[in-house]
Amino acid sequence: MSVMLEKETKVNLQQVMALANRFILAKLPDRFSAGLPKSVAFPTRRLWVVPVILTYPHVGIVGEVGMVAVDAEQETVVGWTPFQEMEELARQLYQEKKHEIEIAFS
Repeated sequence: MSVMLEKETKVNLQQVMALANRFILAKLPDRFSAGLPKSVAFPTRRLWVVPVILTYPHVGIVGEVGMVAVDAEQETVVGWTPFQEMEELARQLYQEKKHEIEIAFS
């Protein structure tokens, strides 16, 4: 078994979150944003996996609806949960927490 040597990446945690948020905002409606990225090492490169979270004002985080993958060397989004799946999960989470969300707005 071979082991990849750790090396510095071009982007840090804050840069990854900013990149993921720009991607999310360009592709999904409001209320979706980036969560805390996690670094994942592959034999050939390092990726950041960023959860996509559903949030509401006065409520906060409602839940996680998907993921965005950011290439740490190329500084680009290279993968994501299909948007339709994220939107469907967001609808399900809204229904599950509808009462809490509506109370926050009343």
